[in-house]
Amino acid sequence: MIADYNNMPEMYWECNSKYFNHSLPTPRFGLMKKLKWLARFEYMKNKKGKYPIKRQTILFSEYYDFDEEVFRNLMVHEMIHYWLAWNGVKTRHAHGKEFMAMAEEMNAKYGLNITKTLDASSFKLTENAPQTTRFWHWLWR
Repeated sequence: MIADYNNMPEMYWECNSKYFNHSLPTPRFGLMKKLKWLARFEYMKNKKGKYPIKRQTILFSEYYDFDEEVFRNLMVHEMIHYWLAWNGVKTRHAHGKEFMAMAEEMNAKYGLNITKTLDASSFKLTENAPQTTRFWHWLWR
C-alpha cells in the first residue's frame, strides 16, 4: 500500500472511529520524499485559539510500499502523537511514558503493534524511491 491522498484519509477515518472514538478532527495529509522517516505528525502550537494546536498534518513517505497492517500501525502511531498534542498532554519526549502508555494499551486492547521505531530494511521500496546505497552515501557524506 503506497501512501496517497486517498488511502491516508480513509485509514485515518477508520482508525479514528475504531481506536479514538471519533475524538480527533481530520488533519491535513501530506507525502514526503524521505527514506529516513516512514511517517510523521507535525503541528503548530496555538497560543490564542480554543485548541492547543493548529495546522496538524500527518505525513507518510512516498518511498515505501507498506502492507496494510504496517500502514495501520504507522497511522495509529502518528494519531497517538496527535491525540496527546490535541489534548494538551505535556510530554518531555516524543516517545516518552505518555506515548508508550497509550501505545501499550492499544496494542493489548486491539492487537496492534505500535512501537517507538520500526526497522524498514525489509520494506518494499516504490519505483520513485532513490537507490538506497546512493541515499546512505549522501546521508553520511
